[in-house]
Amino acid sequence: MENLKQDKKSLNERDVAAFLKQRPDFFRHYPEIVAQLDVPHETGATVSLVEYQSKILREKNNELHERLQDLVNNARRNDRLFEQTRQLTLDLLDAQSIEEVEQSLQQAMTALYGVDHACITLFVPASTMQAVTEVEMQEQLVRHFGRKQAFCGQLSDDQMELFFHDNTQVGSMAACLLRNDLGILALGHKDDDYFKSNMDTLFLDYVSEIVSRRLDILL
Repeated sequence: MENLKQDKKSLNERDVAAFLKQRPDFFRHYPEIVAQLDVPHETGATVSLVEYQSKILREKNNELHERLQDLVNNARRNDRLFEQTRQLTLDLLDAQSIEEVEQSLQQAMTALYGVDHACITLFVPASTMQAVTEVEMQEQLVRHFGRKQAFCGQLSDDQMELFFHDNTQVGSMAACLLRNDLGILALGHKDDDYFKSNMDTLFLDYVSEIVSRRLDILL
């Protein structure tokens, strides 16, 4: 008898909850208990267990539906991104001049990300393309942008003009070094906060690799 009293004292709500989870058919064997349950409603009224379960199931169903819709929307966005990226790749591979490379890049970046400017600044002389031929300036740019990771953020107006010609309306930019130090690939946007230092640059790195390979052939 003493042991029974101790067991009752040690029994808590977690034990009851764990017990019911392990025996989901418990109320089938003891249906009379269901009628005695007091399940509070958000309005303060008391509802039956069946009504309460129905409400919980509806909420879970709505939550699952929203998650499924998010997955579908993400899949559609990824499909569009893949198709646009594929088209960009083909356009870059078909480009017969460095001017066509930059033109294809500008069109694709505008369509994909709403970027205002996409420019290539070469480190070799080019009659129709902007180029930086001073070795000292090239070395400064290589050190600034690095060889491993693209740059995202803001530069001074003078530095912006170096990449975006006379387009002084560039508020922020993303740039990366082309392979074999061919030059700099830069994307510009008029919004100061469009490109931020914590942005993922995987796609830009991918595009710069394709541009680099094509320029290797055309230059």
